[in-house]
Amino acid sequence: MTAYQPGLLTAHDGIQIATYTWLPDNGRPRALVQIAHGAAEHALRYDRFARHLLEHGYGVVATDHRGHGATATSTGGLGVTEPDTGDSADSADDDPPSSWRAIVRDLKTAGDQARTLYPGVPVVLLGHSMGSMLARDYAQEYADDLTALVLTGAFRTLPGAEIDTSLAGLEQEIAEHGRAAHSPYIPGLFASFNDPFPHRTGFEWLSRDEAEVDAYVADERCGFPFSAGLALDWLHAVRKINDPRSVARMPADLPVHVAAGEEDPCNQRMTLIYELLEDFRYAGVEDLSWKGYPGARHEILNETNRDEVHRDLTDWLDAHV
Repeated sequence: MTAYQPGLLTAHDGIQIATYTWLPDNGRPRALVQIAHGAAEHALRYDRFARHLLEHGYGVVATDHRGHGATATSTGGLGVTEPDTGDSADSADDDPPSSWRAIVRDLKTAGDQARTLYPGVPVVLLGHSMGSMLARDYAQEYADDLTALVLTGAFRTLPGAEIDTSLAGLEQEIAEHGRAAHSPYIPGLFASFNDPFPHRTGFEWLSRDEAEVDAYVADERCGFPFSAGLALDWLHAVRKINDPRSVARMPADLPVHVAAGEEDPCNQRMTLIYELLEDFRYAGVEDLSWKGYPGARHEILNETNRDEVHRDLTDWLDAHV
């Protein structure tokens, strides 16, 4: 089986973005799946799923976000991302602050490179967790690039976050310590996700598979705190993405599939999935589907029923490319 190919992509502001590409041995992929990973993790955690897609003729492209994985060495370390001070002419006036906007632009740059290398090959964007929000933002801004959108571990808004209060607290942290200083905000928010589960590591909310949880805990590139600046930018992004004016920019003809664990604390017993689906219906999305997996938690690609999830997602892709 073909291994992934690591690479570097120069972003619009000169930051070096770590990239990973999985390509089938028999040449041109039937479609490319671009993966936007979640918060406090990295793209290589999707290697198993990428290899599964290879077996079905798909290629996969993924990047480590700013402040994550191998890209973090260019942005100040894990959880730290310097604000983008480059041209923002392609962004709306009410777009979120620059580090989030820069990550969305990085995803577009990576996707554009893939489309240049494989002209005419469909590109599907798959976003997990925080990556699902990045993917929704991408679809609002650059939907013409995409053949379809897949969201896993999704939630409409940050669960448990009171946006106004959180923004004020983070702004105070930044005033005192600067944007790059690590903040306790995101770790504190994530810690509450484990409340419904037996506490062995504090990350049982991710999966019922203890080996997967242990691998996450042992990975120094996972579970780190965000800088106050990146946390603040994420909260501003939540507002932007859910603004009815932004939701209305979703094209009706972009197929969307949402997959989630029914015991994922991030979706609050599926409440935040149902609200997200209503947003897509408001946008008039004509091909909208979803599936909840009973008993599954946040990382359905790493769950005990992951083979079922992999098959379901592949079947959906087969039907849409």
